[in-house]
Amino acid sequence: MALKFAANLNFLFTEVASIAERISLAHKAGFRAVEIPYPRSEEAAVVKAREETGIKVALLNIALGTNELQLGATSVPGAEKHFQTHLTETINLAKQLQCQKIHLMSGLVKTSSREEHLATYLANLKYAAGVLEKENIVGVIEPINQYSVPSYFMNCYDMAVNVLNDVNSKNLKLLLDIFHRQLIRGNVSNGFEELSQYIGHIQIAQVPHRHEPDQAGELDYGYVFELIAKAGYADWIGCEYKPKTTTNEGLKWLDKYGQKL
Repeated sequence: MALKFAANLNFLFTEVASIAERISLAHKAGFRAVEIPYPRSEEAAVVKAREETGIKVALLNIALGTNELQLGATSVPGAEKHFQTHLTETINLAKQLQCQKIHLMSGLVKTSSREEHLATYLANLKYAAGVLEKENIVGVIEPINQYSVPSYFMNCYDMAVNVLNDVNSKNLKLLLDIFHRQLIRGNVSNGFEELSQYIGHIQIAQVPHRHEPDQAGELDYGYVFELIAKAGYADWIGCEYKPKTTTNEGLKWLDKYGQKL
């Protein structure tokens, strides 16, 4: 089974500043898809770059705020209106980009209790699921490890599964980032079997330094790619890693594992 890889433009092609320019570089390098943050202030340029290259936008991060909302508002008590505004903005852009997946970032735990965050998170996700269903867009939630982002609310796979079961929507899925999975829980092999019904998107990077899959680290990506294929996942896999040197130089890992863009 041939796997499909998308360039995550938060991490790849950062040799240039703008997301629109990174889209062009990703296309030139041979990528057929990208994942992008919400491109605040360059939305029109990003839409134009996608149209000119024909590249697929596989995943769009929800628009973000500042300060305590810099990594999302989905779980932040008192920020419900901000979340709804950010969701509307992101859906509008996703439709222009013909993107069918939005990453609903949970946000940081600051002064409120985790119980208050969970209640807010569930309410906002239930609201989002109704909106996303009408727009035929899938929202994904991602557990992020405590070493990378110590105060990130969604940091547990059991909690993610419980949330998905509670919301119970075909338009809300799990973003399984293998890098975060290893640092949160390990047990990657059984994780694929246990989480298969929830997975809506996959991302990759080596552990612990978050470099290319073929760099020295805890994971054997030859085996991981076999797991992904065996699971029957046929959608885009986000390359959300930090190039050890340059983006293009680092793409040699594809040949090592018999993969193509």
